[in-house]
Formats: sequence, C-alpha cells, structure tokens
Amino acid sequence: MKPQTIPALAECLAAADQTRALVIGENCYGDLPGLLQKQYGRDTVYMAADGSTWKAAGEKAKKILEEAGIRVAGVHIFPAEPRLHAEYYNIKTLIEAISSVKDHERLVPVAAGAGTVNDLLKRAAFELKLPYLCLPTAASVDGYTAFGASILMDGFKQTIPCTAPLALAADTAVLAEAPAYLSSSGFGDLASKIIAGSDWILADEAGRLGAPDAHAINETAWNMTQPGLMDYLRRSVNAAKGDRDAVNALFEALAITGFSMQHMKNSRPVSGSEHLFSHVWEMEDLSVNGVPVTHGHKVTIGTLAATAFTEIFFESPDGPPPPPKDYRRPLSGEREAEASAAFAGSRAQEGVVKTVAEKLMDEKTVQAINGRFRGSWKEIREKILAQILPYGKLKEMLLSAGCPVTPGEICLTRERVIATARRAQMIRSKYSILDLAWDMGSFDAVIKKMEASGVYLR
Repeated sequence: MKPQTIPALAECLAAADQTRALVIGENCYGDLPGLLQKQYGRDTVYMAADGSTWKAAGEKAKKILEEAGIRVAGVHIFPAEPRLHAEYYNIKTLIEAISSVKDHERLVPVAAGAGTVNDLLKRAAFELKLPYLCLPTAASVDGYTAFGASILMDGFKQTIPCTAPLALAADTAVLAEAPAYLSSSGFGDLASKIIAGSDWILADEAGRLGAPDAHAINETAWNMTQPGLMDYLRRSVNAAKGDRDAVNALFEALAITGFSMQHMKNSRPVSGSEHLFSHVWEMEDLSVNGVPVTHGHKVTIGTLAATAFTEIFFESPDGPPPPPKDYRRPLSGEREAEASAAFAGSRAQEGVVKTVAEKLMDEKTVQAINGRFRGSWKEIREKILAQILPYGKLKEMLLSAGCPVTPGEICLTRERVIATARRAQMIRSKYSILDLAWDMGSFDAVIKKMEASGVYLR
C-alpha cells in the first residue's frame, strides 16, 4: 500500500456509494426542495429532532420546505432533557410514528439533529425501507455519513447495519452555533482515527495469519482517512471556540471518515481499541451529574488509554513486555469463565461470553502470530510508532481543542480506565492492540506498567 494525498471531498463521496449528495454552506437549507426533487423524487417528508436541534435547525428547515410546497406529514420531537439515548426503543418509537402516516411508503424521513437523532432515524428509515435525508446540527461525530448506526441493544453498544443518508445538507452557521462540548466531542472522535489506524496496521498483519475479523487494509478507505488526518486536526483544533473555518474543517473531516465506512461497510477504517474503551463505558451509562458523557468525550479518554497501552507494548526495540514465567494461555472454558465474571450483572454478560469463545484462536494460529510479530518486531514497531502521536503531544492537542484529558473530567478514575482495558478486549471480535498483547502473553505486563506510570492518564 502506498499512502496518497487524501482525496477531495467529491472523490470520497463518489467512493461512498450510498450517499449521492452533500451540500455544505451557510443557509444551505434553501437547497432542500431541489434535493428532494432530484435525489428522492418525493414531495412529502416526516421530520425528527430533539427539543434543542428542532430550534437550531428543524423549525427553519420545515418553514423552507412548506413554503416550497413540500408537505411535512409529521414531526417527532424528542425531549431536549434528559439527553436523548441511542436506545433501540427510541427507534421503535420513530417506526411507529412514521408508519401511522397515510401513504408513509412515499415520504422521506428527515433527521434534524446531532449523532443520536441521526442514528435513530437512520435505523428507523432502514427498517421501513425508506431513503432518508440528514440535516446535521453539530460537527460532533463521523456517523452522519456512515454505513450503520451506533445503538445500545441487549446491553451492547454496537454498530447495527443500515444505509447511510441519500443526501445531507449541513448549514455551517448551525454547526458553528452548536454547543462547544459537541465540537470538542467531534474533535475527540476525529483524533481517535490515529489509534484506529495503528490498530488496522496490526490487524492487517494478524489477519494474514488467520486472526478473525482482522480486515485487510483497504487502500481506498485508508487513503480517505489517514493521509490528511493530522492536517485536518491542526485546522480544526479551534472548533470548540466557535471558529467557523475550524468547524467547517472538522465537519468535512468527519464526513470523509464516515464515507470511508460507507465504502468498507464496517467501522474498521475509523474505530479500533479506543472505541472499545468507550463502548464499555456506554454500556455502563457513564454520566456526569446525571448527564450522559458524549460519545466523543468517552472516545477521547479511550484514545489516550489506547495510546498509552500501545506505547508501552512497543516501548522496547527488543520485543513486547515478556509474560510471567508461569504464564499459560487460558483454555476455552477458563476464558469464558473470566468473561462471565468480568461482566457479572451486566445485560451484556451472555453476549460477551459468546464473543470471547468465538474469538479464541487455536494454538497454531496464535503461535504463527507470535512468530510473525517477534520475527518482524523492528519493522512493525517502526510502522506503529510512526502512525501514532506520542502520548504527551496527543494530550496537549486534545487539551487545546477543549477535550477532557484526565479520567476525572468524565467521572472516571485512573484505576477504572486502566481496568477497562481487560473488559474492552473481550467485547468485540475486531482485532486490535488489546488482542495482540493478549495473544502474545503481554497483556498483564502492559497493564502493570500503565498502573505504575507517573505520566499516563494523569
């Protein structure tokens, strides 16, 4: 694979294959009637928002549509408080509401909101077999343009299949006026692509030797996300301060990374071990003063934790931290018992036990992975250290962007973050640094070094 300059937004849109149009600009809602006619061939919509996003975008969009002769067949507004959850029961609510409209098969669902509203309507529209339209209200997530929706189901935060929007209209004035915490959340989500890239490099290596769900590097998706990432982070660091150019750069970068997921039909290009930390905390409904922590802020701390884990694992030029002398790889039943105990009392317990059983590789494959990584340690180590941003620089950048950089800022303790690594390794089959350390017997040694560090997660 030869990294290239990141393709232009139009090229990424063309490679995405589900979204046909993306309109970005101040007061661009005037284009909505034309978008509906050209891309959907329909003149009836059903709108969904929450109390805040309705005021930010929904009301204005509804007025423009109605003045152009577009029928708004219904509106569902979720309460602004308490903050909306990406729970499956909210999808059912939307399905029932849209289905109650006469001739609903001929309307276009419209999501006017941030990540949660978009994910809920995206899946509802998918189940109703309707193409939908997205009006993003904050540069807060990469999910607007992504294939799939991040939904809490059966105790798991998981990406469930559904088609991306056929078209999006992003009013830059609306994005710039979003609360600062949403823009910093988007920045944290964008920064997570750094460690997602290093995990993909490791997965590509392990996948050649039989590791499950490792996913070989897809050159198109990689070149959408990685080559221009650091430049986009530099340009968008002031997004939370309301800098319009920074907000525009942040939204564009997040849209592009979402398109890479459309191209791949999974989240591998943009999500690695850092998101696994976040998913564990989402399953636990992590909140500050009763308010759920945003996805991007959980991912921010997960990115710092995953970076620390990666740096420690690749610290020595001679190989990973050695396992203890009495180390023995757990047998299948022992591993399932570990997972059961780690998730005791959680709705996800049964699913996690099943996952660890499915991802437990045979001894031959594990030895092949060990041989490959130990035999090519210098080469692989250089690739990973060139991909990641050193922990200190990462923390400094996130701090400048208004992101949380210590566990206490999102109601976690340092000990809890470090302990989450063990649970994060269990919940997905997506191969990452956590799996590699576990397969090489180094997991506990890395954790001990993280605990003893005077730098990491402080």
